[in-house]
Amino acid sequence: MKRTTLGIGVVLIAALCGARPLQAVTREIVELQRAPLTPRMSVIHQLSGGMLWDPYDELLGRPYNLHFVNLERNPNLSPWPGQQGEQARYVDFLIGNNGNTNVRNGSDTLQGTYIGQGGDKFVWGVSGAYIGDDIQNNDLAAGANFADSESLLGFDGRFAMGYRVSNRMVLGGGVSAFKGLDTFDDSSFTQGLGGSFSLQELNETGYEADFGFRLFSGENKSWDGSVAVGTGTTELDDYSDQLDAAGVVLSRFVINQYDIDDIYVQVSGGHNRQFLESEGEMQFRAGFRTSRHELSNSNLSYTDTLGVVTPNLTLLSQSPVTDNEVFVSAEILFVRGWTQIFGGARFAMSQLDGSTQVDSVGVIVNESIDDSELGLALVMGLRQPLWNERFSLVARAQADLSDSSRMTTFDAASSGTDITQTTTQYAIGIETVLNNMALDVAWLFGTDSGLGGTTASRQTIDLDRLVISATFGW
Repeated sequence: MKRTTLGIGVVLIAALCGARPLQAVTREIVELQRAPLTPRMSVIHQLSGGMLWDPYDELLGRPYNLHFVNLERNPNLSPWPGQQGEQARYVDFLIGNNGNTNVRNGSDTLQGTYIGQGGDKFVWGVSGAYIGDDIQNNDLAAGANFADSESLLGFDGRFAMGYRVSNRMVLGGGVSAFKGLDTFDDSSFTQGLGGSFSLQELNETGYEADFGFRLFSGENKSWDGSVAVGTGTTELDDYSDQLDAAGVVLSRFVINQYDIDDIYVQVSGGHNRQFLESEGEMQFRAGFRTSRHELSNSNLSYTDTLGVVTPNLTLLSQSPVTDNEVFVSAEILFVRGWTQIFGGARFAMSQLDGSTQVDSVGVIVNESIDDSELGLALVMGLRQPLWNERFSLVARAQADLSDSSRMTTFDAASSGTDITQTTTQYAIGIETVLNNMALDVAWLFGTDSGLGGTTASRQTIDLDRLVISATFGW
């Protein structure tokens, strides 16, 4: 993960949005929402632009599909094991287990591990990821000490399970938790003269519970639906201390202190149809997501001088920031000889608004925001098996179009920005299986607009990296 994606507190806010008055509280609440520290997708999922899934992706996204995980790398348009006659089901490409994706009881992951246990009626899996980064700098010169450090710690864990109710229905669900702590401190001290110390810390904690089902209709159709509910907190502490000659704190200026309660709900569903005449299938999906972010503290900025606290920014009232998104998508995969060709499109509409009223040293400031965005993503690619399917070449091209509007109002003054952005990204990689090991090498390059996993800051992320992943299964 690039450190520049976080940027820490006010430094990030200034970089993304330019200089703003301290009382731009509503906009800062939006900018502080972060994506998970771990990508939460496998290498094959990244390579295909979200078209191809493996067991790791199913565990994270749609655990009711864990029953359809293929344990071999053979074309898997075969009935569900144990099902015969009229109840025979297919194991599909787009929902969960494309033929050359999966490994025996394992998966290819970008960051994280996957441990699971299968059965006829009940399957379960556990995934965990840890990320850590620490940078220290220290400079001693002429009795002065200058030091700064950056550190990043994160954990992401999930447990999910699936249960086969009958030959026509499967249920599934899971629980997830993540923790992220990003800090930046800077100190300057000269013995006998004094100095300063500053700290910017972003602390996030989140939990999620989800439930879903899959219902078969006929030999080549299925319906699925899911609901997910998440909650958490985002805390920002940004302050600067003035130290006396002995290193004792004389005064503390708290630049920003935000305690934000986060909650979201997502409902989605889809329809899948297999082509009976030829190998391949198509899928349609749609969903709605709403999230809410609300300050739980009122003393947002203050000065503490020898125990005497002077408020600089006090929250008087607020309308929580709400973000609503509706999306639809269509995907198709078909086979020509040994070549698997896939393509898809995703369209999303989102609306974000909220307001705050603050007391800024006796001046009452009312701020409101009103943002909207339309996004369209188009994906096309192929997977070409090589050397009797021991290797597969995966290539993908993606184009994203985003049309967004940002409006901020302070009392009677308003300012708005309209942005139309087109980005492209490409990926190419090789996947192979050697006994019980899956090896994936991927090169991803271009830009990523965030469609399909948009960050609240809506920034464009440079994407140019080589990913190598090896997974062992048994």
